[in-house]
Amino acid sequence: MNPMTTTTQNEFEYQVLACFRKHANTLRLCEPTFRREGYVITATMSAGTSGKVELRYGPAEYVTEIFIYTSADNKRWSLTDLLNNEQIRTWILKNKPDMSGRSRLETEITFAFSLLNEGLVDIPDFHWLASKA
Repeated sequence: MNPMTTTTQNEFEYQVLACFRKHANTLRLCEPTFRREGYVITATMSAGTSGKVELRYGPAEYVTEIFIYTSADNKRWSLTDLLNNEQIRTWILKNKPDMSGRSRLETEITFAFSLLNEGLVDIPDFHWLASKA
């Protein structure tokens, strides 16, 4: 039996779409596509030939994971990889997510989009994320 309910998968999609729309003018990402594979749901947002971002939710911890793929160097960045950058680590520590009045899932997705929109803006490897508008 799949422990992730359809309701949880729908909430994941809703939260990703809400955050995407909020940041659509500042991030150069295409609208997310969703893939449900048993216990895992993944949202993928492409930035054309520059790279893509994946948000994944599922076992084992049932937390939202972020993966950023950069085409220039063909690299996959996890949150652990991002934390190795002092500037990103400092931003994350200064901008810890506030869960008051929100679900854990909503908090994690909101934080992931804040990281993309604000935390990576000055990092050369991720300039392609920012909209030129």
